[in-house]
Amino acid sequence: MTLLRRAASLASRALAGFAVPALALAGFAVPALALAGCASQAAAPRPPLSVRPVAWPAPGELGPVRAVADDGDRVVLFHDGAAAVFVDGALARVERAPHRWVSAAVLPAPDGYGTWIVGVDAEGRLLRLSSKGAFELVSDRYGLERAAVRAAAGLGLGGGAAFALDGEIAVADGESVARYATGPLAAFAAGGGRVAFAAPGGDGLLALDVAAKAPRSYPLAADGPAPLLAMTGAGALLAATPAALYAEDGAGVLRLRFRASAALHGLAVSGERVWFADGGELGVLDEAGARATRGARLPQAGRLIGSPGGDVWLLASGALRRYAADDDGAGPAWDDIAAVFDRACARCHGPRGEGGVDLSTRAAWASFREAIARRVVDERTMPPPGHALSEPDRAQIRDFVERLGPPARPTDARRPARP
Repeated sequence: MTLLRRAASLASRALAGFAVPALALAGFAVPALALAGCASQAAAPRPPLSVRPVAWPAPGELGPVRAVADDGDRVVLFHDGAAAVFVDGALARVERAPHRWVSAAVLPAPDGYGTWIVGVDAEGRLLRLSSKGAFELVSDRYGLERAAVRAAAGLGLGGGAAFALDGEIAVADGESVARYATGPLAAFAAGGGRVAFAAPGGDGLLALDVAAKAPRSYPLAADGPAPLLAMTGAGALLAATPAALYAEDGAGVLRLRFRASAALHGLAVSGERVWFADGGELGVLDEAGARATRGARLPQAGRLIGSPGGDVWLLASGALRRYAADDDGAGPAWDDIAAVFDRACARCHGPRGEGGVDLSTRAAWASFREAIARRVVDERTMPPPGHALSEPDRAQIRDFVERLGPPARPTDARRPARP
């Protein structure tokens, strides 16, 4: 595979205020990091994973879903010719647009204020769903006006975004826009300040540390398709071949963490959780090892899309499903909050409630814990007038959602950008 080198041709017009660096990567050594698997194979067996489907309101007859962008508060489902926008789990609006979508992402806004939800269409255009309700072309805002974009991802950490183009990657880090020639791309992922990619044919993969401009190669042998790639928020690389799942350790070594019983076809990072799909089963990977469902019988072809709250989306043949992990009874029991829910929430948020979001299970509260904490405890905009909720009730809700999972994502002190 061709090693990283700076492309000779940069975007002809850089992002306003951005400087396009002229320093090349020619001459950089690309260290190859070995695979290791023996240590992880001796892990003790773990109980099967239990997952629950998360109810999601249907946006009407919009046709197959092509892509999903989820920033925790907002979810946008991209259909051919339309996009369904959900806010805090409820359908807010449907926007019509004459585009055939191929991918979507949540990216830091070019000016550094908040995030944008963007879609990539079949013509390689990058389009933002604006607050005015229309899609606007924003390729030029990232210095990519003459490039055909195939995929996009946020870099996390210090901000910035990465883009898969035809035969190269581009990185917009808030101060500069740079392109690196890679040859054909078969896999692409970004996160934790790094970009990873692989060539067709499974003949190795590379990861670039954006700040240090330091590439690393990983000699991952794979027959058949290129590996699936993902990056954790800390910048650790994950790679899945059809036969096995590997995760990068603190020393930069890809270690074998799971052997497939069927074939791995999905890989996604959801907040602090790593999900994978093995045939008709879902699995999660953590420091203790991997667990997978038994007998889930999910679609055996499809891709996984992460959600910041820890759930995962499964998109197969245009059909979209959402799942939450039941962590073996860890955390609070539903009985801890059931009485408050029945009194103040059930009318709108029961299985057939008028609010459109079913919150009648512990798994549903886990999926929407950030929105519940914000709207019920912090902003106090829920429940609406006429539904009694005392201060002890709010304290009980706060305690319940805090014990359901990791704390809410830190709030940017700057005013967030909204679609």
